Amino acid sequence: MSRRFTAVRAKASLTRQQVHPLFLLYLSVVVILIAVQPVSGESTGTLRIYLARHGETDWNAQRRIQGQTDTPLNTKGREQAAGLAELLKGVRLDMVYASDLSRSQDTAEIARGGVPVKSLAGLNERHHGKFEGKLVDDSEPVAQQEFRRRRGVAEDDLDGGETLNQFYDRVRDTFNTIRSQHDSGAILIVGHSLTNQMILRVLFGLTLEQATSIRQANDELYLIELDAARPSRLWKLITQANLGDL
Repeated sequence: MSRRFTAVRAKASLTRQQVHPLFLLYLSVVVILIAVQPVSGESTGTLRIYLARHGETDWNAQRRIQGQTDTPLNTKGREQAAGLAELLKGVRLDMVYASDLSRSQDTAEIARGGVPVKSLAGLNERHHGKFEGKLVDDSEPVAQQEFRRRRGVAEDDLDGGETLNQFYDRVRDTFNTIRSQHDSGAILIVGHSLTNQMILRVLFGLTLEQATSIRQANDELYLIELDAARPSRLWKLITQANLGDL
C-alpha cells in the first residue's frame, strides 16, 4: 500500500476557462489529505506532477531577496526537505526535476527517494537584478518601496536582471519540455516561489496578477493532475501548519 493525495472536496476544480478572478480562492479549490491507498497513475494515462518549493534558507528567514543568488538550505530547510521525502514515501516517481541552484538541488536530493534528479537552469528563480540580497522589510524602506513598485512591471529587468516576460517564457519553455517527456506517471518538480507561480500560470491560463497572488510556503506541496479526458486539476496538501488557509 502506498500514499496518494485524496480529495475531500473537488467541486471547484480549475480549468482554463474557470479561474476565480483573484485566484486567492485556490486555497479552497480542494482540501486534501494523505490516505493509504494503492497508486495506479501509471496505467490511467494521468500525469501527476508534485510541485514543491525548496526548503528554507537563511535569506528566506531574513526576508532577503534571493533570486539567482545561490544560497544553501539552513537546518530548518533540510528538515522541511526530509518532511517532503516522508510525504512522498511510497509514491512511484519517474523523475525528479530541480533548478541548478543548490537550495533546489539539495531539497530534491533529500526528497528523491532513489529516483534520478535532473537539474535544469530553466527552473531557476527570477533574476532580480540590483535587488538581490536586499531586505524586503522595513530596515531598507527605500529599496523595499522601489522593489514593490517595479517587480510586477512586465518589461522591467530590475537593472540587470530578468523581466517578468523573459522569466515567464523561460519557465514555460522548460516546463513544456519536461511535460513532453512524460505523458503519464508521476514526477516531482522542486522549484522556487516565482518559478512555481509561472508553472501554474502555464497550466491554468492565469494572468500575471493571478499567478503572482499565489503564496506557496517552503514546506507546502501541490499536486497537479493532467489527463486528456478531463480538466487539469490542482490540489493543495493541508497540514497542521497551514490549517489557517481554510
